[in-house]
Amino acid sequence: MPQNPITEVQPKADNEPYQWKPTQPTVTEQKQELTPTEIKQALEHTKTPEMVEKLVKESVEADKWSALIQRLNTAKLVEQLALNSAFSKQGNTIALSLRAQQAHLNTDKAQSELLEALNQALGEECTLTIEVGTQGKTPLEIREELYQGKLQSAHQSLAQDPNVEFIVKRFAAELDSDSVRPI
Repeated sequence: MPQNPITEVQPKADNEPYQWKPTQPTVTEQKQELTPTEIKQALEHTKTPEMVEKLVKESVEADKWSALIQRLNTAKLVEQLALNSAFSKQGNTIALSLRAQQAHLNTDKAQSELLEALNQALGEECTLTIEVGTQGKTPLEIREELYQGKLQSAHQSLAQDPNVEFIVKRFAAELDSDSVRPI
């Protein structure tokens, strides 16, 4: 026999009209939508802050353009413009090849701030041209190549590890390759 909750009847004031009140709170279903950032994070390997710092340091050591960007004192938007561009310099002319998917970063204000910072860092008056293209490697592409190399090395290291081999053979286990992260 189901039990009905007993509700207490409160005496009402003589001048108040009757108002029905629910005995159980209503539950509204919240719609969960994924943001583009959440989708991107789900699709790519998430890098720890330590790994990002390590990749930045290694890219600075491997690439003069990455090192120059680190010396610039610019806003983050201007820094993103530089990080998504490949660099070449002939004389006092600097040419950047900006990736098409980041073309929205190329504004007149960002160009002038970047040129001013480059002139200050290089100690000379230069001219700057930015074209959308695929020439050269950007600092972010260099970092991604470094990361992929570390990831490949981590996969090989695990595949050759005798302890992992033992667990795989002994317990018919499988290594989840999507969970592997380099350190």
